[in-house]
Amino acid sequence: MRIDKIMNGICKKIILLFPFILMACQANQKARPTCELVSISRVESTLNDPRGFEGQFTQIWSNGNQSEGRIVYIPGKLRLNYETPSTMIVVAKGKKMVAKNFDDHSVTHIGLARNPLGLMLNSPVHLSSPILVTAIQKGTQALQISLASGDNPSQGLLTLRFQDVNGQLTLDQMQAIDVRKRQTIMNISNVHMGLNVKNNYFNYPDQP
Repeated sequence: MRIDKIMNGICKKIILLFPFILMACQANQKARPTCELVSISRVESTLNDPRGFEGQFTQIWSNGNQSEGRIVYIPGKLRLNYETPSTMIVVAKGKKMVAKNFDDHSVTHIGLARNPLGLMLNSPVHLSSPILVTAIQKGTQALQISLASGDNPSQGLLTLRFQDVNGQLTLDQMQAIDVRKRQTIMNISNVHMGLNVKNNYFNYPDQP
């Protein structure tokens, strides 16, 4: 039998089996325990809360240096006002993040497609394909979830830790590991729900 006939037969079998392979993959995606599905849903609801939140943060960079400032979040948008050691504003939304350093007046543009931070800035947030939930940990008054890109998990990992008190989740830490395996930790405190900011508050800092 000629090799092309053999290959044609194999291809036809693969085509016939494809719907069943796809169904098996989808079933595997949904094969999480009910408790994990509930945790994922709660995190989604928290990140999609239209009231947003603000708080103070201490950021520990991969080289050990620390920065402090204010974090402000609404679904799909994040602003970081760095107060020490340098004065800087960072706004992340859509497909990019823009940072403006007021000490040297430099402006930096960073794409979010390959940045772990982009995993929490869809609006609305859906923690399902193409986002991959890699781990869920639930402890006493705490819930932690780790996220990666399902299209390319090696591009980075974002871990969100929440206080879980009286049925309410409050973000108190973000850990990001980028494509170069550099880890940044942001501890968040004094969180308040609900924002009172101007309409242009989440404009990129290089806009007039």
